[in-house]
Amino acid sequence: MIMVVFFVKTAILNDNAFNDDNGEILMRLSGLMLLAALSASAQAQTAEKDPYLDAAVSAQQVKVLQEHTDPAVKKVVTEAIAAEPRPQPLLQSEPAFSVAKSDIMTAAFNEAKVPDCLHSEGLKRQPTFFLSGYLALPFIAVAALRGVCN
Repeated sequence: MIMVVFFVKTAILNDNAFNDDNGEILMRLSGLMLLAALSASAQAQTAEKDPYLDAAVSAQQVKVLQEHTDPAVKKVVTEAIAAEPRPQPLLQSEPAFSVAKSDIMTAAFNEAKVPDCLHSEGLKRQPTFFLSGYLALPFIAVAALRGVCN
């Protein structure tokens, strides 16, 4: 992909690759696409499976492994789980829509609202560069075409 972008950029900058009538561009692009497809397939073939991570374990093997754990480790783990504080229920926590969060959401909705083209905020998202007043009138049509105002 990078090679294709590089070729197109070089062709545009030099302006000589588009003047050839013998299909050189098509040949180069098809060669690059073929090269990309071959390299992707070669990479897919070399991917090896990990015998430890890809191994399937049955329920019987899991039970056997659980029986081999040290009782002291089991005891420490159960004590650690019991010592952890339980999470608070959702109803006793801070409300999801507090006043501060509500103000932030209201400001975000007001900012996201698409303004009307013929009102004061019609050119809020359309740059007029250094022009203002009557010189900025053509930018209202540009803003309407771009969809930054209604």
